[in-house]
Amino acid sequence: MTKYVVEEIYGGAVVSAGVVLEEDPMKAAEVLAGQPLSPRALQDHWFRVVDEDRAAVYEYSLVGPDQRPDLSGSTRLSDLGSPIPGKVHSAAFIREEDHFYNCPTCGQSVDQRDLRQIMWHEEPGHEPLEPELSAKVIEFPKTGPDRRSGG
Repeated sequence: MTKYVVEEIYGGAVVSAGVVLEEDPMKAAEVLAGQPLSPRALQDHWFRVVDEDRAAVYEYSLVGPDQRPDLSGSTRLSDLGSPIPGKVHSAAFIREEDHFYNCPTCGQSVDQRDLRQIMWHEEPGHEPLEPELSAKVIEFPKTGPDRRSGG
């Protein structure tokens, strides 16, 4: 198998990339795309595959419409599915605040223990996620003086 560097390009910008071990460059691009591809025909959305050992570059496009779910309208964390817990591989994270960083794109605090948040904040030009509480607090209306104190 050959090692290929695969980049997904949309509008001239690389939006995702990865290294894939596969038998041929088109199959490597299809692994990243998650759907069938064909040789590129000047589309704005395409995939570049680089075989560094052979100094070769290949270009592919989607065969039809993108079949992957469009999450661009989703801004709530629950829209991204169930939590995907990460694993701490170092004792360096001792304090709770060490699990968080501020996203350089939107400024939102990102919990590194939840891979959904990490992946969301890796997308270029993303919006901040809407905060969600894990439990709802029910507030009862106040109806007058506190009856326990008799007043």
